[in-house]
Amino acid sequence: MSSTHEPLVNACIRGDVATIKRLLVKGTDIEGIWRSCTGLMWAAAEGHLSIVELLLDVGANVNARNEVNYTAILYAAEADQRDIVLTLLDHGAQTDASVCNRYQETILLLMARQGHADIVERLAQIGDDVHHTNKIGDTALYLAASNGHAPTVASLIRLGAAVNTANVGGWTPLMMAAARGDIDIIEILLAEGADVTSQNRWGGTALSEAQQSFRSSQAVTMLRKAGAE
Repeated sequence: MSSTHEPLVNACIRGDVATIKRLLVKGTDIEGIWRSCTGLMWAAAEGHLSIVELLLDVGANVNARNEVNYTAILYAAEADQRDIVLTLLDHGAQTDASVCNRYQETILLLMARQGHADIVERLAQIGDDVHHTNKIGDTALYLAASNGHAPTVASLIRLGAAVNTANVGGWTPLMMAAARGDIDIIEILLAEGADVTSQNRWGGTALSEAQQSFRSSQAVTMLRKAGAE
């Protein structure tokens, strides 16, 4: 169903700067919602940085929430729009635990999964919780490890992330790194005291996952040297 807000929001979706400027001059409501989102939310999700900057410059509410409790920065983070996330942060976007998706993933967790170590550090410095878990118990460290982001793993550990926290399935960051054969991450975790004896719900350990993955014989050697049996 169309509404008086459709032209502006649709232009934000398309990336049509000229139309947006024309509509703003005519006094179109910058906070109008169409298809469940404001223009800023759509521009953030679609990766239109110049439009995000334009809307913010003319007073768009950076922390406006829609009916599913999403904000512009949450849409940007889910879409891995790094530059837009940074721009929204510069304009005061909230990133506390109330800003999360339906899986209870915060901006920090999303940035950790995507490997943006610098943004993770920035979020931690403003008070975001590096120990927060999503609905299935994944920490930021686990998400970084499970996606092969060694620099982010190292950053999170420097920020105080616990290396042995397991999710609801009993998987630890070390198990996931071992299953992937990520030598750099295994080395980082072992150096920080990761437990090589932990078992998941199915009785798997870091060593058994490394052996089953066939991705790296070096991972098996490293784990055995660290005491895994």
